Amino acid sequence: MEKIALTTPITPQSLTTSEYVVRSLTLGWDDERITIVLRDNHGRISHHSYDGAPAVALMRALNKANLSTNSLHRRILTQLAADGKVPSGSVTGAPD
Repeated sequence: MEKIALTTPITPQSLTTSEYVVRSLTLGWDDERITIVLRDNHGRISHHSYDGAPAVALMRALNKANLSTNSLHRRILTQLAADGKVPSGSVTGAPD
């Protein structure tokens, strides 16, 4: 399972490390929406989305992507971090 280990951990209370894994991905071509659900290593769930033209561009890129060299989960986590939807970090682990 691939996960992103944050460069700058979120530290509410005594939490010192945070990692996110993809739990679901919905590509809505008709409504031009991508919905992503992540779970962190503390059991917290977060929801993220892309709408309109950005969603369509990402769906087209995913549809044409060679996922043998860069997995779907790795692409999702990297994109979320690049867009500031999750803190930046390194994606580790192997695809399931």
